Amino acid sequence: MNDLECPIPSAIHPAADSVDTQSAVWMRRFGLCANEIERNRLTHSGCGQLAARIAPSATRQTLQIVSDFFIWNVSFDDEYCDEGPLSRQPGELARTVSLIHRAIEVPESELHKGDRYACAMLDIRRRLDAYATPSQMYQWLMAMRGWFLAETWKAGNVAVGRIPTLDEYATLRLYSGGAMVFPVLTAIVENYAVSLDSLEDRRVKALTEIAASLVAWMADIASYGKEVARENGGHNLVSVIQHEHGCSPEWATVQATAMCGQMMELFLRSRDSLAPDAPAELHRYLQTLGHYIRASFDWCHASERYAYGDMSAVVSKEDFTSQTNSPLQASSIASIAWWWTIDNQISVALRRE
Repeated sequence: MNDLECPIPSAIHPAADSVDTQSAVWMRRFGLCANEIERNRLTHSGCGQLAARIAPSATRQTLQIVSDFFIWNVSFDDEYCDEGPLSRQPGELARTVSLIHRAIEVPESELHKGDRYACAMLDIRRRLDAYATPSQMYQWLMAMRGWFLAETWKAGNVAVGRIPTLDEYATLRLYSGGAMVFPVLTAIVENYAVSLDSLEDRRVKALTEIAASLVAWMADIASYGKEVARENGGHNLVSVIQHEHGCSPEWATVQATAMCGQMMELFLRSRDSLAPDAPAELHRYLQTLGHYIRASFDWCHASERYAYGDMSAVVSKEDFTSQTNSPLQASSIASIAWWWTIDNQISVALRRE
């Protein structure tokens, strides 16, 4: 990912270090992660730093919610979805995530108290209730449901040794790992709300999906070495390209990076065309999406979570130049091609003006 540029400016909340420390305490209080080795690794992964970059305008108190949510996200992803036995048992994973989701749907009770992940996420839900509007809470719950559904799809693939096509993966990765949850969560903790009509505007919807996918794809490139070393199943963008095109991991990494660059350009162009006429709250949401992308870009370069190495680092400049003369085009992936359709419509409208 060393050849990918992100011109969006960095921003960070001044309480980054303190929320990071407190999240490690919170993680241990609920007993998250498979063992103490994993807890120590996660303590040094910089979850609070990422939260502080995603939500730089949150209060200290609400920023802690994001940081705790993110450390829950990473521990759950590692223990249940990527590396533990449930990663190969779709039925059991579906049961587990359904119970967790029911626990956060009914904050008045303490359902499924025997599940530490359900208890920890219920704690987050109750803290969010103090700040979220009913509409925002509904959006958050729906985004969580989409995340959990995608993880069961992935587990089903792993159980039968199936690697998804690139088109399938673009859909799966949009939701897996909670990528679509963070824009909703950030608006809550930064104390602003965008109308559902605005969020469902096809231009805004496209920008949200581009941001979430770009965050996820950058993480895939950065985590490729870790995932090859620790996981099975081939559910990484680099692995999917490698499988679909019968190529080396180095070539696949170059292509993944090139497609991220295409998406970055599309996001910036579409955002900049929409922002001038956007009302105040929507304008702030567009800033949130930019912070989200930049936060992931910075975290992927710095976090110890990806200490197994960045595959792109082994690709020479000569390889990059020669292999991207005809790069894969993200716009040719059927499930996300509509982003470029919306962009073309915006461009035509601007020319008419």
